[in-house]
Amino acid sequence: MSQLSSKESKVEELVAAVEERAITCPIPIRWRANQSMVGGGERNSRSKGLHGTDFYGLKPYEFGDDVKKIDWAATAKSGGQEIFVKQFYEPRDVKVWILIDSKLTMDFGTVRTTKRMLAAELACSIIKSVKKTNDLVGFITYDEKGIQAITPKAKPASVVKLQCLRAIIEPGVRHLFPGEKSDNVAVNMGGSTASGLATALEYVRTKPRALVFVISDFLDLNDNDKEEIGLTAGRHATVAMYVQDRRERELPNTWGIIPMEDIRTGQRKSVWLPPKWWPFQGKGMGVRDQYAQNFQNTRTAAIDFFRDNGILWEEFSTEEGAAAEPKIRKLLSGH
Repeated sequence: MSQLSSKESKVEELVAAVEERAITCPIPIRWRANQSMVGGGERNSRSKGLHGTDFYGLKPYEFGDDVKKIDWAATAKSGGQEIFVKQFYEPRDVKVWILIDSKLTMDFGTVRTTKRMLAAELACSIIKSVKKTNDLVGFITYDEKGIQAITPKAKPASVVKLQCLRAIIEPGVRHLFPGEKSDNVAVNMGGSTASGLATALEYVRTKPRALVFVISDFLDLNDNDKEEIGLTAGRHATVAMYVQDRRERELPNTWGIIPMEDIRTGQRKSVWLPPKWWPFQGKGMGVRDQYAQNFQNTRTAAIDFFRDNGILWEEFSTEEGAAAEPKIRKLLSGH
């Protein structure tokens, strides 16, 4: 069997495992209807708004309406007594976008699976849930340098699912096939120098109103990333799925010289980890406490940012497995 076919076989094996673990939970789009959308045939009829494509009629201008939708001819006919704006039928289907972090840090995992595979499970659950309500979904995978894979527009879930899962999983097996070219090639988005996350967010902001999921470990967010997340949350209903691993939160309950490696740079160092009963601790926090505190500081900053920007969020950890199902269902059904 060739190396290429071996790689393909491995990716297909992982895709099948992810599909088996994914769950389905109809997603109620609360800005589209007042009831849970449990099936395409049970949706409300098309609603009227300012951002659709089919013209419906005119209505008096209200504070907050888009001034670009003002019908100046109709306004002139009223003698300037009233300003009218055009109304359009909004599309019956709902657009869902999934942005998935594909940086090297997503390959970290010490219990059950990696953050990358956890992200694939979460993305698959979203796509299967979108299929349940006959909506449309698009995805973007990104890394530090830019966008790695993208669907230019939202499509039926059945069309997108395998493409999305392969785009997430394939970079995670690249180390098993040295010299093999990646299936994902960075997408040129007009020569942008912004991070992959910022570029992806900027792209989805050009789309009609949607529900946007961002699946990431949210490490190393810069000011531009935060600004783009905030702007996106102002336009779209935005949900953050914060993925972690236990060893990012706490060091192992052991002692001795512990080798550590930066997964991004490959740099290695060894750390002396004393036993918890060690009587010769210096003043202040020990290594374990300092390590846990560093993560807690990062976590608190991320969660405060989500709250300040009106972003719904939930934390998922690699070791959870089936234990995370209630959280996924609550997040998908309660946004």
